[in-house]
This record gives sequence, C-alpha cells and structure tokens, in this order.
Amino acid sequence: MSEMRDEMLRTLDRIVEDHVTTAMREAADEKGSGGASAGSNATAALWAALDEAGMTAIGGGGEDDVAFGDAMEIVRRAGYHALPVPLAETIIARRILGRVGIEAPAGALSIAVPGAGELPRETQGRLAGAARSVPYGRSVAHVVVASEGKLHLVAVSDAVAATGCNMAGEARDTLDLGRARVVATAANATAIADLEAEGALIRAVALSGALSAALDHSLTWANDRIQFGKPISKHQAVQHLMAQMAEEAAAGGAAADLAVEASEAAPDRLAIGIAKARTGEAAGKSANLAHAAFGAMGFTREHHLHYTTRRLWAWRNEFGSEVFWQAEIGRAVAQAGGARLWPMLTGHA
Repeated sequence: MSEMRDEMLRTLDRIVEDHVTTAMREAADEKGSGGASAGSNATAALWAALDEAGMTAIGGGGEDDVAFGDAMEIVRRAGYHALPVPLAETIIARRILGRVGIEAPAGALSIAVPGAGELPRETQGRLAGAARSVPYGRSVAHVVVASEGKLHLVAVSDAVAATGCNMAGEARDTLDLGRARVVATAANATAIADLEAEGALIRAVALSGALSAALDHSLTWANDRIQFGKPISKHQAVQHLMAQMAEEAAAGGAAADLAVEASEAAPDRLAIGIAKARTGEAAGKSANLAHAAFGAMGFTREHHLHYTTRRLWAWRNEFGSEVFWQAEIGRAVAQAGGARLWPMLTGHA
C-alpha cells in the first residue's frame, strides 16, 4: 500500500468516526437522503467533511489526481463503512467525464445507465426520456447520462420525476431527462457499455469492502458473545461459518482487485463482469452466514450489521446482477472460441 493511499484511508476512517453515528444512519435511511445538499439533510456534515478532505475531487484524471487504484480503495473503504453518500458515484463519474474531455463540476455526481428500451433520445441539443433508479438522483446537481454514441453531463436539479429507495435506504430516483439541462456532450462510441461497466466496477469494489465488514462484524460478535460459558467462537460450527465468510470475502476481493487492475485505462468488461458476478454471489452467501452467526439479531436495529447486509443484497443487483454478467461472460467466451479461453483468463495473448 502506498503512503498516500494509507493516509487517505486513515483520513476516511477518522471522518467516519467523527461523523457517522447511528442517529445519522437512521435519519438517512428514513429520508433516503444520503446526498450532499445542505439544510436538513442527515448526511450534510459527513459530505462536507469528505469534501474538505478532498475525497469528492478524486477521479478527474488530472495531474494532481490520485492513482486509479487508490481511488478504488476509497470506494472499497466507503463500502466497508456503508457510507450513505454518493462518494463512489462521484469518483467514477469524474473518471468517466475526464476520459472524454468534459470538465467535471464541483459537488456530488451520479451516473444513469439506460434500462432496456429506455435509451435517451437527443433532439436539437436536448434529451428526452426517463432515467430510472439513478443513485442519489434527488441529492446531486449533475448526472452522467449515455445515449447512442454520446456521453452527456446534465443538470438535474429540476428533473426528479419520482423518488424511491433500494432496500438499504439509499435514494434511487427517476429523472425526467426532458427537464434536465445538457451541460456538455462528447462523442463516445461505447458510451452506454462503458457507463454500465464503470457502474458495475464501483459496485463490485464496494461489495468487496462490505464483505470484509460483514466478516469483521461477525468475528467481533463471535468473540464477544458468551454462550454456555464460553465465546461462541470456540464452537466448531461457528468457526466453520467464519471460515466460509472469509473464503467469500477473499474471493470477492481478489476478483475486484483484478478488475481494477485491468480497467486502469478504460473499463475491461470481461474482468468487471467476473468481479461483479463473483462479489454478487459472495454477497448472498455472506449475508446469510453473517445473520446465522448473529442468530438473526442483525435483522433488527440492535446491531450495525444490517447496514452492511442490506447493502450486500441491494448492490448485488445494481448495474447488472451476477446472472446478467455471467451471461455476458458466457457470450464473450463462446464468441472467442475454445482456443482463446485460457489466454482470456490469464491475460496473455
């Protein structure tokens, strides 16, 4: 780990310790706010602290920007802490804009991947159509949107048509693109595929962080919980649960690391697909194992575990579920032919 990366992660941990309380998490859950707006927003102080530390300016690709791997470690740690703010979305949106030469505005950003049959239409410099399940759509001022062969930065302050949340209480909103103002547009032949892949990448990386958090919560609980006169961690059945969780966290983390390494210059769909499929599979297994170790206490509001496991369940289906990406992996392998399978897996021509 580089010295800069280590310092950034320590800074993020300190911000979490200072600003992330149970009351703040509950308020963010209740309102689905989780953004960067001021006033009554439950997470405004948290976002201000991240902004002051420079975390929200990561990802633009300029001379003063951090390395891509370091930026993804911030995303991973944000996933570990289950931060109810669009930090990951802001980082990846800035990277996407920087790659096509659009200057990223200050503040929180998000990305909107077109759904099936909902490709935005462009007419005379305006967009039409809807963008659904946009992460933190109500809380950000700008969103990155893809249309056929183009990437757009749009201002969405007046474009929220409907609000909603995922099962983790994070805002997932519908935007009326006809009410959005196009700030900048750049040609990009693979805009839609790239936007989808970048979204899947940050979810895979965040999932790997959440998997580690679920494991840490469970290990702490198993060592602290006394049953039959000794910690439950001394029971072989519980040790087996912990070993299975550790396996899933390690496998998910390794897949995410490989995707980050392969996608430094541009998104590698095969590597990202493998990472998203593997972390999604691990999310389902680890959430079940964690709640088993807790004896289902994690389902209540009595422990912080549920902030993590609800994100595991929600994130596994965002930007493509494991089934979606497994099918894409299968198509890529079939199209390449059997002779190309080993080189594809190893990265050697």
